[in-house]
Amino acid sequence: MDTVRLAVEAAWKVLYVGLLLGAGLPIMFALGVRLLAGPAPEGDDAPAYRPGPGSRLLAWLCFAVVAYGVLVGLLVIIGAGQGKVVSFEHVFPTLVPKG
Repeated sequence: MDTVRLAVEAAWKVLYVGLLLGAGLPIMFALGVRLLAGPAPEGDDAPAYRPGPGSRLLAWLCFAVVAYGVLVGLLVIIGAGQGKVVSFEHVFPTLVPKG
């Protein structure tokens, strides 16, 4: 029975990370694009939309989160190829030897 519990716990962790990275990062990118896009113009002579400073700040924050996720993902892949693991002991993730 303990084996089943461990398998279910591991499956939930995989599902969580899959949803976070598989759907979370594209959603954050789409939200950033939407914050910069603004409403659609309603006519040919409608003025161009310029987002406010709050919208631009939130959009760039979304892009920064996505870029950070992509860079950490690349770091994990590169580290695995070199026989290392990613350590989050400091503010920035770093590659350290296994063990």
